[in-house]
Amino acid sequence: MVIRGRIQNGVVTFGSDVSLPDGMEVTVMIPIESKTAGDTMSEQEIGRIRRIMDDIASLPDEKPGDTFSGADHDRVLYGEL
Repeated sequence: MVIRGRIQNGVVTFGSDVSLPDGMEVTVMIPIESKTAGDTMSEQEIGRIRRIMDDIASLPDEKPGDTFSGADHDRVLYGEL
């Protein structure tokens, strides 16, 4: 499922027709091609970032089966929000 939204005051907001349950885990993907005022990245820089992201994605999982997620990490550091 793809739901589009916008950043407003540092928070992702969706249209009024979107209703998600509290606590639902979501992933936000920001397209590199998206241009906003002040963007000055060249095609070469975008390509370089894509290669770096591909390199990161191809790194081996150092602890397969580890269930400690990024959300768990944030909860330990910042507590329940």
